[in-house]
Amino acid sequence: MSAEDLPANLRLLCSYGRSISAVCRQIGINRQQFTRYLAGTSRPGLANVRRIADHFGLEDYELLMGHEAFRKLLSIRRPIAPNISELTEEIRRTLFLTSDSVEPLLKKVGYYHNYFMPLEYPGYILRGLCHVYEQNGFIVSRNLERYPRDPRVRVKKYNGIFVHTGDKIVMFERESTIGRALWLSILYPYEEDQPQLLPGLTVGVTRSSGREIACYRVVLEYLGNDIDLRQAMRGCDLYAEEDDRIDPEIRRRITCDIQPHELAFLARV
Repeated sequence: MSAEDLPANLRLLCSYGRSISAVCRQIGINRQQFTRYLAGTSRPGLANVRRIADHFGLEDYELLMGHEAFRKLLSIRRPIAPNISELTEEIRRTLFLTSDSVEPLLKKVGYYHNYFMPLEYPGYILRGLCHVYEQNGFIVSRNLERYPRDPRVRVKKYNGIFVHTGDKIVMFERESTIGRALWLSILYPYEEDQPQLLPGLTVGVTRSSGREIACYRVVLEYLGNDIDLRQAMRGCDLYAEEDDRIDPEIRRRITCDIQPHELAFLARV
């Protein structure tokens, strides 16, 4: 990345907005400071890189790409519309997001290991890492899946939003790169006998060549707010179904079978 790439990337992003002033107001960055970023006379710190990237629906590293690669990225995946304030209110109305619906989810913020048995890897359990946190009045998530033995894709990242509806938790996720993969999960809240587990079902499009629509049983295992992040990430991998490192209770809840008495594919609670 050359010294001119970041200013050029920022100018390209601003071309999607009404004005530079409007973009600065929406991000919450001083206009004069942002103008120096555009001119290349000053570089944003990591915190402001994150704020700018989040505003346009990008990953931090994408904002720092070479300009030609960045242009190609935006030709595939346009940035989030800069009139985000109007969009935010529309999302709130659509999802019925009020303080009453968001407040119960504040108890769920933190880090989780998530588990399911992907169709593409028969006999294996995938363990990923999900960070749930509050941002601008929403409960959002970032999910990371590692496939160290798959030469086609090493890492998958997803951005999501959590919604509380009735006595269930709904999580909607989209792949954070080109956005082709979508997943919708409905989870049971903590149970008294297993307070750290959120079991449920997730439905979406698989990574297989046929891109089948699939439904899996899924479990989110609460790790805490203050964790050893490197250790948690090292635990993200594909595990053989009978691997001793997988909690038997989690294995029971994510096994993809239907018992004779079950008339539908149900979550195991």
